[in-house]
Amino acid sequence: MKKTVFLSCLIYTVFTQAQSLRVGEWRDHLSYKSAQDVCQVGSSIYVSTDRALFEYNTGDNSIERINTLNRLSDTGVSSIEANENTLIVAYDNGNVDIIRGNKTVNLPDIKNASLIADKRINHVNIVNNLVYLSCGFGIVVLDLDREEVKDTYFIGEYGAQTNVLSTCMAHNSIYAATNKGLYRADLNQQNLADYNAWEKLSAHSQSRVDLLESFNGLLFVNLHGEEYNTDTLYHFDGNNWEVFEQESSNVSIKASSQELVLTRRFNVLVYDQELNRTQTLYSGEFNLDKIDFNSAIFTEQDEFWIADKYNGLLHNDGYFFESIKPSGPFLSDAGQIINFGDEILVAHGAKSENWDPSWQNSELSVLKKDDWTTSNTLKDADFIDVVAVNKRGPTTYLASFHDGLAKITGLDLDVIYNETNSSLQKRAIHDDWIEIGAIQFDSEGNLWCTNSQTYEPLSVKYTDGDWESFSLGSGVTETQDLAKLLIDKNDQKWVQLKNNGLVVFDESRQGSKARKLTNSENSGNLASNRVLSFAEDLEGEIWIGTDNGVSVFYDSNAIFQGENASQVIVTMGEHNTYLLEGQQINDIEIDGANRKWFATNNSGVVVTSENGTEEIHHFTSENSPLFSNKVIDIEMNDVTGEVFFATEKGLMSLRSESTQGNIDFSEVLVFPNPVKPDYSGPITIKGLITDAVVKITDISGNLIYETVALGGQAVWDGKSFDGQKAHTGVYLVFCSDKDGTISHVTKLLFVRG
Repeated sequence: MKKTVFLSCLIYTVFTQAQSLRVGEWRDHLSYKSAQDVCQVGSSIYVSTDRALFEYNTGDNSIERINTLNRLSDTGVSSIEANENTLIVAYDNGNVDIIRGNKTVNLPDIKNASLIADKRINHVNIVNNLVYLSCGFGIVVLDLDREEVKDTYFIGEYGAQTNVLSTCMAHNSIYAATNKGLYRADLNQQNLADYNAWEKLSAHSQSRVDLLESFNGLLFVNLHGEEYNTDTLYHFDGNNWEVFEQESSNVSIKASSQELVLTRRFNVLVYDQELNRTQTLYSGEFNLDKIDFNSAIFTEQDEFWIADKYNGLLHNDGYFFESIKPSGPFLSDAGQIINFGDEILVAHGAKSENWDPSWQNSELSVLKKDDWTTSNTLKDADFIDVVAVNKRGPTTYLASFHDGLAKITGLDLDVIYNETNSSLQKRAIHDDWIEIGAIQFDSEGNLWCTNSQTYEPLSVKYTDGDWESFSLGSGVTETQDLAKLLIDKNDQKWVQLKNNGLVVFDESRQGSKARKLTNSENSGNLASNRVLSFAEDLEGEIWIGTDNGVSVFYDSNAIFQGENASQVIVTMGEHNTYLLEGQQINDIEIDGANRKWFATNNSGVVVTSENGTEEIHHFTSENSPLFSNKVIDIEMNDVTGEVFFATEKGLMSLRSESTQGNIDFSEVLVFPNPVKPDYSGPITIKGLITDAVVKITDISGNLIYETVALGGQAVWDGKSFDGQKAHTGVYLVFCSDKDGTISHVTKLLFVRG
């Protein structure tokens, strides 16, 4: 074994997706920095996070994201383990994937079982052709050859469910670690499914045993202490217990034929067969701001590979240190997403269901040119729960549901606005924190903020730096919570009230400046008083999302003249109903074709025609790669047509058919061009005038295809009207506005094999 020489060298290795999405393609935007476990299959190092995996190839230094878009069947990874050619991925809902190369076999038996129990799989143990899954209710055994469940063991007293944290084979026995001691069964027993085959060892019978490993004829058993550095690691020969390490905080034990690897939060220890410590790697040697080891392996090449809570995969070859992870946001969870030019900004904070701070981090993530960066400007500031973000020029504003408003100029924190230097106010009754729920700019560049539980809950920062706050009328008291804010084309402010409808405010009006809207017939006629979202479409109509579907104000100019909302009637079979009646609408987005995208709380994403009467798409986790049917926020890149979805299980995006329309045809682009023989996806014509007419002909002028753009983009499947694929040759793409007064023509080459 070579001597480890630690150099003060740190290499950050970051990989981007660097891909051009086709229309209809999805991609993930998960965070891969919080690594949980690590294992090796051949030249591949697999690293798990709570949502997905990534694979690092030690041969060519390539990295691959592994999630539901490619090789995983689920999210919520809880444990991984591998043998020579097989990777087992277990989930917190009991689901299991068997992965061999690019082939995945899903075993949903535990997930789908009619069992009232905690189905989380805590640990995976592979022994020859059997896989022992430690579950919240007992042990499930898989047969790898047959790719099926072989047996289930309920090991508690009288066959009771028992939360098994890990298993291990030693002394011709199978051991099971639980919250209440260590269980054992003789492997020669014919029926381990019989609870009578299991005994609970008397030693440490009331202690939480969380880690097991077999090495050189000994069973290593970790007794978990309630306080930091109070773990005790024993080794057990089948009869006698001996303390191996104590006053520690052990998080992982892994053994090979030659070494035992013990991982603690801030160091990794390697022992030989005689239990002599041969290697010690300290976290401080990586020279990182934050570090917390979760699991580690030590390879035959004398290299450490460590899954770290904050830095993804850490690698040390004895000389160099590096952090390896795919490009991704700071967190997988997103509270709000906004598009600003060529950037996607993500605020990771949130508020609880009771509208209290959730104590999330203040970091802001930015996606630009397929690469994610994280702002740590507020790292040292007492500023948490960033729930909203907005930007004007080089200045970014971050709204906290606890600490007020932060202004960042470039990369530097300029100022934090609170009750001392602005019109923002602490909560009137509790007088503890400043709850800013949303920030929006009006047409003149003034910044408006909602400020919950105050006497004047709407504040504005004028372009000259002055502040002013406003009351929202007698219907909005100092106990009222507010969050989302919409400023329409008339500079009217639409403010979400918690479980109390909404209020429209116009400071420029004479007389009453606020109108409260509820579900009462003559006071708004909303579908419900629980308003959750709103959006202004391209025609100036205001669409309101509630917990009971959608309401629409068709004439927002008449709000203060008594205009009430309507509900869209849709036909379902032989019956008429209201659009998304009974559904909770968390967000509404309007695309370049004026279509409506609705984020629902349990039914995924529904896309309708511009008037809402026709369903165009309905994306769910069952019929699409969508991570979850609970979608919190939607945001669209108007230029590319990429739509971003914040779900409860992470952030992802889809390249849609629609983009924002252009004022002329100067930026028309057809891609791919040429269309090569191996290409089978859609052909996209972008940079069009809104609702342009697109005609495709062969070189002789014969019409092959005709369509109307969705906003500024049209899509062709490469087939003629009769369903035949286009032959090799040059095709002409004619574009014109609806009146035919402005036109453009470009060429497209098809190359067939």
